[in-house]
Amino acid sequence: MNGLKTTVLMLAFAAIAAGCVSYHTPPQDRRVTVAPDLGTSVWVTDLRFAKPNSQHYTLQANVVNNTSDVVRMEYRVVWLDANGMELPSVLSTWRPISAAAREIVGLSATAPTPEAVDFRFYVQSARPGY
Repeated sequence: MNGLKTTVLMLAFAAIAAGCVSYHTPPQDRRVTVAPDLGTSVWVTDLRFAKPNSQHYTLQANVVNNTSDVVRMEYRVVWLDANGMELPSVLSTWRPISAAAREIVGLSATAPTPEAVDFRFYVQSARPGY
């Protein structure tokens, strides 16, 4: 009987411990591309895309550094029209950012024209010189 109690207690403890394990996976959104060299060290979360009080859409996103080091990176927003075609804009250039260990960096961008109805958000490692 004592062996049965021990076995039951061990199984209960294992079940509780397994329930406490957290499996983090990056959020998936087809409009977001994180460069493969960043792996899972950087995630893009909490995408918000709305037309608040103007004719232009606004994008807000959080870039999450999952590492214990500073990560230097660049991001870029490409705006698309109703046909999925890229709208040329000087605002669609790579912009440098850095995130401290475990930091969440909030970013926002506003569409350059009212014709922009969708976007693509890209993140890559910072190029040399940043």
